[in-house]
Amino acid sequence: MADRGSRGRLSQLIRISERRHSVHMQPASSLHNDTAMFFSESAKPENSEDVPYPLTREEANVFVKTVLEIPDPEALIAEDRMKFLDRVAEQIKRKIPFTNIHHFLSLPLWEMDDRQQCHIMSSAQGGPCWIMNPFTKALLERFGYKAHHICGHNPGDPLQDSHISTVVEDVSYPGSLHLVEPGTRRPLCAAIPLDFESESPEYKFHYMTSKFFRDGDRVIWCAEASTVTPGDKYIMYDSNGKAWKQQLIYLLNETRNWHPYVELTQAFLRVVEGDAIPPFNGLVFFAYLNDDQIISILAFKNNIMQYIYSHDGTYQRASLPKSDVLRMIQGNFPQYSDEFLTQVSEIAPIY
Repeated sequence: MADRGSRGRLSQLIRISERRHSVHMQPASSLHNDTAMFFSESAKPENSEDVPYPLTREEANVFVKTVLEIPDPEALIAEDRMKFLDRVAEQIKRKIPFTNIHHFLSLPLWEMDDRQQCHIMSSAQGGPCWIMNPFTKALLERFGYKAHHICGHNPGDPLQDSHISTVVEDVSYPGSLHLVEPGTRRPLCAAIPLDFESESPEYKFHYMTSKFFRDGDRVIWCAEASTVTPGDKYIMYDSNGKAWKQQLIYLLNETRNWHPYVELTQAFLRVVEGDAIPPFNGLVFFAYLNDDQIISILAFKNNIMQYIYSHDGTYQRASLPKSDVLRMIQGNFPQYSDEFLTQVSEIAPIY
């Protein structure tokens, strides 16, 4: 059970956000949200200065060669900086799961120190956006790229600071900006240029076709809409009249430091009762099984759904017991030890 201080801090933050955004607070229980981490400018820690990310150049080099399987990163950068950036964006997505599985350990994610949080990425165990994207930014910086974090949110989130992402600067020309986004369930396997005026080209990665729209200082990531429900406020139409469903909304002018963001999430992730449903009260796991298939697991209490997607957009859906889900992870993702998965099985609030 959460302590009263954590619940009180969360309650205060919710009230602040309701006043700021003039929306009704909904429980952050949907497993379709990438993070649903509560964040507010008004509730930033007093020390909002960033701290160095604990990744050395040597560690970055080893990670790129062994985990991402890019054999000679320096040569590739010298040949084509854009090509290396795209390759990193693709390989992180292919090799490392987006997941909250580390929340269900005897030492949960939010109690790990900076080096431990870095280690779970360098060992290909993955994490949510606030683990994956700061690591990605630091990795690119170690190879000489300039990058910064921006905030964003899922459509319909009551708070507009629930996601942290990465923008890389000055790659294709001075002043260019590219979105690099491994920290999400959705497949985005390249750096996306942000120099379009109103809408981007279409991008097809695995089962999902994406397009980005500009609205002032916002960029809205959308997926091709297979069906349109009348009155759906999250549908957008491109210049050809094609329908697109909103996925993530980025605030380009809202930059973030990674460390205060992580510090602030700690209070919220501890909440298990009280004023709000915790943002991760079930298991989320999204990863490439192989070159042809992507697996997505959304598990909440006794509702455990597994989806396996193919390139053509078709998918297999199954409701599985927890033991089968963990057996699948164990059989396909050797970066998780038996001891690790035993802890997850005992602690995760699914059955």
